[in-house]
Amino acid sequence: MDVVWSHLGNNFILDFHEDSLANVQRTIDIPTGIYSNSFSRSGPFIRPTESWDFNTSYFLPATLGGDHAFKMGYRYRTAKEHSEGHIGGNTEARYTTGVASEATLYRDAIVDYKLDTHAIHLQDTFTVSRLTLNLGVRWDRQSNVALGSSVPAHPFAPQWLPAVTFNGADSGVVWNDWSPRVGMTYDFMGTGKTIAKASYATYYGQRSPSELVGALNPVTEALIRFPWTDTNLDKVVQAGELNYGTILAFDGNYNPDNPSALVTTGSVDPNIKNDRTREFIVGVDHELIRNLAVGASYIWRKYDQFAWDDRLNFSSADYVARTFTPTCTVSGARCETVTYFEPTKAIPAPYIVTNQPDRWRDYNGMEFVLTKRYADRWMGSFSYAFNDAVDRWGSANAYEDPTNIERLDGAQYAPEVGGSGIDNVFLNGKWLVKASGMYTLPWNINVAGNYNLRQGYPFPQAVQTPTRANRAGRANVLLDELGDVRQPNVYTLDLRVDKALTFRTLRMTPSVELFNVTNVNTVLALRRLQGAANANSIGGIIAPRVIRFGVRMNW
Repeated sequence: MDVVWSHLGNNFILDFHEDSLANVQRTIDIPTGIYSNSFSRSGPFIRPTESWDFNTSYFLPATLGGDHAFKMGYRYRTAKEHSEGHIGGNTEARYTTGVASEATLYRDAIVDYKLDTHAIHLQDTFTVSRLTLNLGVRWDRQSNVALGSSVPAHPFAPQWLPAVTFNGADSGVVWNDWSPRVGMTYDFMGTGKTIAKASYATYYGQRSPSELVGALNPVTEALIRFPWTDTNLDKVVQAGELNYGTILAFDGNYNPDNPSALVTTGSVDPNIKNDRTREFIVGVDHELIRNLAVGASYIWRKYDQFAWDDRLNFSSADYVARTFTPTCTVSGARCETVTYFEPTKAIPAPYIVTNQPDRWRDYNGMEFVLTKRYADRWMGSFSYAFNDAVDRWGSANAYEDPTNIERLDGAQYAPEVGGSGIDNVFLNGKWLVKASGMYTLPWNINVAGNYNLRQGYPFPQAVQTPTRANRAGRANVLLDELGDVRQPNVYTLDLRVDKALTFRTLRMTPSVELFNVTNVNTVLALRRLQGAANANSIGGIIAPRVIRFGVRMNW
């Protein structure tokens, strides 16, 4: 039996580069997404985790017609999450092409959560003649609570964002998930040269410390947005310059219709289920000649049981279609008339966290691999992978705002990563080619290379709408189905040279590595809002050529 205890501190902060900026209002030019003056503090994040693992194995040969290898284990893990957030000056001054137009007021966030998980797994690897079966099951129990904390009021609009003290809460939802795992391999000829493989498994999501109970916490970041006229032209939002009669947008566990109510607007469905992934893989590996093998695999997955925030007494039927034609100032930008949707009544604050109906994602993938094991002073591998991940919204019950649904339903799944939401990278290359190899020169000098080629990620060009009625804010309307327009294909070549030297019990391996050998500058991100002055301008490129010298020592 192995017993392991581990602790991870995981504490950090993303701060202003000068402390004084904490009191300076940040500004944003809405069309271009460019911030100035100040920004925000995220943290400190204090996220310690502790875990205990107990694992054991038991071998039972020549029983029930074959050999058994059992593996069993138990894990207990606890994770805490303390995080804070502060926008400079608690206020964002918003401009439309240099003209003051809106202001967003923010209340700080100070939250604490605690997660407890238990897991037990049992697996039997059963071997009889040419057949090996892997039979397993895993049980996971996950529960969490929100701990108490307090936040101050907005500095000049406490009537809208008052101070809040929270005593903590528990959603009462405990997930107990059973995950079956079944796999098999079969040796066709009994020589180990041709092996067929197949497996099926169900996986469930790992709950974060704030998941579900975050909806019960009134001290998460809250914001409210009003029209703003800079009457004294000092470029600073002041209480008397806001039109409090028109709420443009709001967010957080906060009710703009009753801002003095110091309780959350969120609730949790007691029957909510964990998100689920079902996976089936089938493949075959074959040794062509000594030390050279090929393999092919097909992968199917289905993702479902997603969670979402469902506004109460509000649905997609409460939206009406509108059209908008932008004015473009950049050559080559697309100024097409778009259709977006606007609510016909004010978006309500109360919501419930529940499973999203009629919503799922399909995945189909293929992978082909050629592998040369190390022999005759060299080794290498080549692979080609193709995937087709498609998002599905099966009915109008699967969404509230219909904007962009026709561009997303049936389109490539491409999650946004990094950036400001305007020049984010949308990850999804449908195909990927990899080639790597190593050759040992005289005097045991190793020369290795790695080549990667993938399809460019999606470039979802969009048009930003005017501010929509009934607190809906603005929307970025896609001009194409997600994935139809892409960034350039990306290729990189990396090289490495090393040689091992031995001094008694010390083995020292000096190395030189060269990344992006050809110094390509492929574009990875472009500004995607077509009506902005920086439309289609470069937001990011691949990292430049880098040379690294290193020494690895073993004794």
